[in-house]
Amino acid sequence: MANFIFYCNGTIKTGFGHLSRCLNVARATFALQPYSNIVFFGDFDQFSTQRINHFGFTVAGSDFIFEPNMTVLADSYHFTCEQLFELKKIGLKLCIIDDFDQYNYNFIDLIVNFRFNAEAFFRSTTKHRLGLRYFSFAQELLSLRRSRSQEHFQNSINTILVFIGGNDRFDVATHVVNALDKLVVGKKIILLDQKAPSISLKNNTYQALEFVDDMSAVYKQADLIINGGGLTKYEAGFCLIPNCAISQTREQHTDTLELARAHLTFDLGLAEDATIESLTLNIEGFLHTGVLAQRDAMLSSYYLDSTEQFAQEIIKVSNE
Repeated sequence: MANFIFYCNGTIKTGFGHLSRCLNVARATFALQPYSNIVFFGDFDQFSTQRINHFGFTVAGSDFIFEPNMTVLADSYHFTCEQLFELKKIGLKLCIIDDFDQYNYNFIDLIVNFRFNAEAFFRSTTKHRLGLRYFSFAQELLSLRRSRSQEHFQNSINTILVFIGGNDRFDVATHVVNALDKLVVGKKIILLDQKAPSISLKNNTYQALEFVDDMSAVYKQADLIINGGGLTKYEAGFCLIPNCAISQTREQHTDTLELARAHLTFDLGLAEDATIESLTLNIEGFLHTGVLAQRDAMLSSYYLDSTEQFAQEIIKVSNE
């Protein structure tokens, strides 16, 4: 029986993107090897623990011990070289998701970066797997993409989803909602936020949702997604949903600009610089010029089997 350890965190403080992509790969790994023992190790709040358990996986307790020949997929921006090397010394097979080329250590067995065009800016080695070929998405999104790809594309927007993410550090979500209320009339604006704030709008209807297990049910309603610059802009693109990104960090913004150049998202700048006025102006520009350009780019850039490809690479490492 193979042992796969997914080493990440999922809390309001850390956000939930790292957990989401690990869960996606864990599910694909289990589908390929249904007798695998899959464990999640890290700091998880109640919401995250429930998500992990929902898919039949286990959260490691405080007495968990790493043992030789386990295969670890590590996903965090905060590991040190020393921490990772300690795991390797135990005899673990060590895989890592590395968004910003910070873990290019020769003792790691597999390094995955599924950012768009990662091949162009990574110091690639034989251990690297780069680009959207390895993008980690939830399998529920597959049917949504397929149904949207068969529909005649309508350049009409009735429902707008605002989802900044688990850690809206600059409280920009309320700015986005208020900017939209100045810009559009008669639309439904959904804010996905753990705090589910009450906001009064003049020109549109408003619905606040707390975080959900199945994002596909929320994405299915959306004609436009305004997101926080992380995983959601990729999920929106995969689902063929027009989207704008207001990035939470400068590293995210670099990635957003790369996607925007390929018409896979629209750049709304950095959250720390955003005002209602600037957001209104930028979103208006996107609605006039950017929506149609995204459709063809999203159709041609994503792969339907990329999560499975990612899982297969981890399984190869475990068998070596």
